[in-house]
Amino acid sequence: MAEVTQPVRVFTGHGGSVTAVAVFPDRRRMVTGSSDGILRLWDSGLLKKMEGHRNPVFAVAVSRDGRLIASGDENGELIVTSSGTVALANH
Repeated sequence: MAEVTQPVRVFTGHGGSVTAVAVFPDRRRMVTGSSDGILRLWDSGLLKKMEGHRNPVFAVAVSRDGRLIASGDENGELIVTSSGTVALANH
């Protein structure tokens, strides 16, 4: 029989289903994307709420150095976030 594990921590706060998760290289932070179109940056709790998508987020990635967060939504819009600023990329 397989061993059953318990969650280390449960994070809540999205208004919709969580559709994407990326862990930072330092393994201490993560970013989540949701069907509510909002990204959330977490450590032991919510650090930052990042708005910008008008549609559900389906992909999230973090750069190797942890300085950039890229997210894509269902309509093909890509948003790159760096140091708290948001820039829309042409699609």
